[in-house]
Amino acid sequence: MTGVILAAGKGSRLGNYTIDLPKSLLPLDDDGYTLLDYNIDILSQLNLKNIIVVTGFNSHKIEDHLSKCNNIEIIYNPFWNHCNVLGSLYMGLKSLNDDFLFLHADTLAERSIWEELVGAEGDMVLPFERKLCGEEEMKMELKNGKVIQITKEMNPESADGEFLGIAKFKKSTIPFFKSTAEMLFKKGELHHYMESVISEAIKKEQFNIRALDILDSNFVEVDFEEDYIRAKKKFGRYNS
Repeated sequence: MTGVILAAGKGSRLGNYTIDLPKSLLPLDDDGYTLLDYNIDILSQLNLKNIIVVTGFNSHKIEDHLSKCNNIEIIYNPFWNHCNVLGSLYMGLKSLNDDFLFLHADTLAERSIWEELVGAEGDMVLPFERKLCGEEEMKMELKNGKVIQITKEMNPESADGEFLGIAKFKKSTIPFFKSTAEMLFKKGELHHYMESVISEAIKKEQFNIRALDILDSNFVEVDFEEDYIRAKKKFGRYNS
């Protein structure tokens, strides 16, 4: 199994924190232990074969930061400022030939979530938080444990909860990811999220797409300053 970490974005909603610094390199403590370091540590504890990090904004800073790490492949997305998440994932797919774990570098989840995810059955397994959702969240609708809809545009009243933004995919899904992404890109649609591919798979009933309820586990998606403060409290090395 391989880990794919997307770390291409600028993190502009964090203001002065990320003027020149990729969001993934935000420190969680005074020793410079970063969001990216946390996720690499978690994936390493899961005994993955290798880890792919897709970079974009100020890639050289991430490359320097990871220069002493083993079993990490860095893939630069030169179009990071012209595409959304699916574009960066597509760049990473070219090096994939294995089951893989997908995550954003700015999403921190405790180890128990990852361990449960690795052991879960399904071609695509999507952890979610069961909650009342708002308009902006990536929402999921379920039926008998299967994901039947995933989109931000869903009526919040129909949603069972919010997708965490981390997932497990079987090797068998890789050709579908590639072909679906290429189909969307050829239409000139570069701003798709990864979830657009999952939505296509749901329509075609091609894979077993399962939901994983994280219950009361800890996770933080770092979008704004208040998220960053929470992440430092929950996931800094001296707080874990």
